[in-house]
Amino acid sequence: MATTSSKLECVMESERFINEEAPNNSTPESTSVIVSYQYVPPECLKNCSHLNPVVSVRKSLDRLVKKHRKKIKMCFRMFLILGYFAYFIGAMIYRFGDEGSIRLLVVTTVVISCYAMHVIKNQCGSRVEAIMNNTSKNHNFPSERTRHILKRILTVYVICVIVIYITTTVFLTDPSRLIPVAGLLIFTFVLFFFSKDPEQVSWRPVLWGFLLQMIFALIVLRTSWGYGAFDWLGKRVTEFLDHTDNGARFVFGDGFMEHFFAFKVMSVIFFFSAVISILYYIGWMQILIEKMAWVMQYSLETSAMESLHAAVNVFVGWAETTTIIKPLFDKMTLSELHTVMTNGFATVAGSTLVIYILFGAPANHLISASVMSAPAALGISKLFWPETKESRRDTSNDACVIKREGRNIMDAASIGAITALPIVAYILASVIAFFSLLGFVNSTLVWLGERIGLILPDYPPLTFQLICSYLFWPLVFLMGVESRDCCVVARMVGIKTFINEFLAYEDLGKVRKNNDVFDSYTGQWTMTASCDVFLVDRNETLKGGVLTEHSVVIATYALCGFANLTALGIMIGALTAIAPDRKEDIVRVSFRAMISGCFACFMTACIAGILSA
Repeated sequence: MATTSSKLECVMESERFINEEAPNNSTPESTSVIVSYQYVPPECLKNCSHLNPVVSVRKSLDRLVKKHRKKIKMCFRMFLILGYFAYFIGAMIYRFGDEGSIRLLVVTTVVISCYAMHVIKNQCGSRVEAIMNNTSKNHNFPSERTRHILKRILTVYVICVIVIYITTTVFLTDPSRLIPVAGLLIFTFVLFFFSKDPEQVSWRPVLWGFLLQMIFALIVLRTSWGYGAFDWLGKRVTEFLDHTDNGARFVFGDGFMEHFFAFKVMSVIFFFSAVISILYYIGWMQILIEKMAWVMQYSLETSAMESLHAAVNVFVGWAETTTIIKPLFDKMTLSELHTVMTNGFATVAGSTLVIYILFGAPANHLISASVMSAPAALGISKLFWPETKESRRDTSNDACVIKREGRNIMDAASIGAITALPIVAYILASVIAFFSLLGFVNSTLVWLGERIGLILPDYPPLTFQLICSYLFWPLVFLMGVESRDCCVVARMVGIKTFINEFLAYEDLGKVRKNNDVFDSYTGQWTMTASCDVFLVDRNETLKGGVLTEHSVVIATYALCGFANLTALGIMIGALTAIAPDRKEDIVRVSFRAMISGCFACFMTACIAGILSA
């Protein structure tokens, strides 16, 4: 009877609740709809005894999960790890020796090593640091002066080893490689001579900036395993980016390749940005960036903030890295502000790096150039604008934090894709605007040239590219470009400096296609005054000319940066928006920072000119 009575009370209470919520003019039909969807008061459910076992089990389960949350997570992770190792062992037994098995082995080893280092640091890092500090105090470890002397000895030793190796393996076999060495010395002297304060220059970051570049270039360009590793990495990146076609084909249809730049190239940015956001969410990017920043901080002796900013710029653009330095912007010295802007000018974002690959630039050298430009930017910035003040804050702790965004992996991927929208808009607007402006400028120059007799076939038409090919000819010659290729590479460097690097890399991609045609041609050919190559037997002109592979490599390194007049205006506006109180300082250091960024790319190209095969 009690159970029946409670059920009856529950039904009556539900009917009363429905009647109160139902409109006065509602029909029976509408009331029945409301009955189907109205919320039944919780106190009624308590009286429904047939639901009590389900609720009780759920509450018990919630208490169990809350009490043993860490253990459950650990068990789940162990289950996934053991499952992966079972798969890994089975894959190695089933098929070992092909490229796929090596790829699986390398990726597994790298991930496990990084994760193990990260766990050890989190669990034991503070204790190891405390032990080291106590040991150094109790056993009278070398003083600060002694450590500085040891660092100088190490610097001299590394310089001697590199000089001896390059002399015996490069200069004795090909003396022409001394030209880019002269270029390095001339560029360094010019920057030192026009430095903001030459007397205050600290040569340690300058030397180690060059040495880190040289060491990395030796690994990539002078060892078979280093070149093979980056060549393999470049091919894997290209394969990885090809998966963008699935999304582009779904959105734009099977004919999306007919609009290559808008639908193929721009789609890659959304895909790549989403993947980078996922890597940030799971913490892998933070580990990689932290290690790179540590190497640059302790070798170049730059501040933690400057080193971190340079490391982050290897993977993302300067616009994205402003979120990291925004809290510290008001406290930066002018030298630090100059360094931050130089980092942005000298490096390229990973999202735009993929565009250069699609244009036809060699992927392995692009990846290498992006990494090499980071220490170059730090060293050259401290040469062109040396630090004359003590930093007004401790940057060891407050700068080395990169927050992850998103509540889960899918949310992180969505955030990454959405944040790519302004990047795509910027690229599309820039390319449309500057292609149009370049066409207008060239039409005007051709018309002006015709007024003084610059007419084919006696003279090449006067164009912006032709002016750049003469203006930057000595510069690219000092990078080690062969004299016959200087006009072509100088044209690209001029386009990159005065317009943007997208047009320059598109030019490089066209020239590389010309190389394929030219390499298969065995007849007579001539080079025109505008650097085009005329194939006599085919009666065909290769517009833009051709380059040797050595010159292609140098051009790839020289163009790999955002240092141009267009980016200068954009960077000033963006940084002023986040720090309006420092607008005067931003404008004051910006032009010097752009010059530093240009020379960082040029010096990286010089090193490639010395060491590339």
